Amino acid sequence: MCTAYEIGSNASRQEAPQLADLIAALAKLPPRLIRRTDSAPVVTGDLALKDMRWGFRRPWSNAINNARADKLATPMWSDAFEHRRCLIPASAFYEWSGPDRQKRTHRFTRPGGGLLWIAGLWELDPEPVFSMITTEPNALMEPIHDRMPAVLADHEIAPFLAGEMSRFAPLPASLQVADAVNPLKKPRPPSPQGELF
Repeated sequence: MCTAYEIGSNASRQEAPQLADLIAALAKLPPRLIRRTDSAPVVTGDLALKDMRWGFRRPWSNAINNARADKLATPMWSDAFEHRRCLIPASAFYEWSGPDRQKRTHRFTRPGGGLLWIAGLWELDPEPVFSMITTEPNALMEPIHDRMPAVLADHEIAPFLAGEMSRFAPLPASLQVADAVNPLKKPRPPSPQGELF
């Protein structure tokens, strides 16, 4: 399940004409990694760009960052799915594969650059919070993980925000993947002894 994504780079390419003003605003943001409970920009149904905290809160969890597409009709998600959809702009997202202590980091981006638009939901709690919709993996993701973010094609943005879209099937061609350094690991500080040889 997606627990980290990037925002702020690759935002200048205008692949979604209806979002041109928002893309220009996003292009001005410094690149940064977004993790659970971080604040990040999302696009609401009225095409407004708003900062929200990543993760719905419930008594059993402080940050439910992903909403499974096959559970959107359940009481936990149904009201937000019907009334409060949003787009999560991302320049990349990360997934991991392999056994513990030997996990490989995979960085997913849009071929040719530009933003990925991920389907999301939001609510007030009491501050605005959002959650990312995840769906079945496509052929590119399947060897890596059993779920993936619901990445929208440009022509799916308006129907999704209007509530006319309820199934998600991101095409493998909508993504490219490369091995990456784990962005969640903090770099080690240099040794105080310096170089030995």
